[in-house]
Amino acid sequence: MLPDPTLLAVLLALACSALWALANVYVQRAGIALGSLRALLYSQGLGCLLLLPPALWFDGPPSMPSLPDLAITAAGSALGYYAMVVAFARGSLSGVVPMITAWAVPAAVAGVLWSGEWPSARQAVGGVMIVVGAVGNGMLAPTLGSGEGDRRAARGALVWAAASALGFGVMVAGTARLRPALGDIGVVPGVWMAQWVLLLPFLLRKEVRALPPRSAHGALLGMALFESLGFVAFTLATRLAPVAVVSPPSSLSSLLTVVYASVALRESLSAGRWALVALAAAGTVLVASG
Repeated sequence: MLPDPTLLAVLLALACSALWALANVYVQRAGIALGSLRALLYSQGLGCLLLLPPALWFDGPPSMPSLPDLAITAAGSALGYYAMVVAFARGSLSGVVPMITAWAVPAAVAGVLWSGEWPSARQAVGGVMIVVGAVGNGMLAPTLGSGEGDRRAARGALVWAAASALGFGVMVAGTARLRPALGDIGVVPGVWMAQWVLLLPFLLRKEVRALPPRSAHGALLGMALFESLGFVAFTLATRLAPVAVVSPPSSLSSLLTVVYASVALRESLSAGRWALVALAAAGTVLVASG
């Protein structure tokens, strides 16, 4: 007997959160091992190879999207991913991940400016919860050392995390416009390849093109694999149930990442920080539920 489609969709959405949480862990490892641009170039290259076959299978051949929409979305993607890798390399996962989750707020602003889509009252409340929880948690996160340089690095990591949230907000709003042309899965490799065109002057630098050492292969593969599988799981979930059902459980990746950072990486979180992380996670669920 086949499981209920809605239950299966929720399970896939939860799997999506777990996969993206694992991707966050490998993003940090790849960024530290290779530097931000090299990690971005090789992991997304692998991701495109992984995503193109299911995109053609589920979505069919893409059509030509709006080039201005694609350029703006690719610019948001470049900022979001690059700033995320930098933030993860400079700060603790538990400190920066909730800040990056605040992409829902700039996504709502971009939606208003781009398509005139105003958020609901519930989404507005959720946005406030995300900002308060993410900023509060980031400010209370301890530095990795005791020196002034360590404190500056921690503050810089939060700034990069905020920049990542801004970039991902533009990317998310843009992918909603590009999805009819590129497909539910195909929109991701499509935006990544357009992003490479924008970053081409940087990606052609010799030190960026240099092949990654064997020691970094696991981090790159993990980053590409879990990020790509998360998109596939989310797309399959939306084929089985409405987005309003799927989005809330798929929005828990930041909370799962913080749990991993606390348990596996031994990052210390006070009760107050846990409360702020939970507040941000609850706000994300509210925003996703519409």
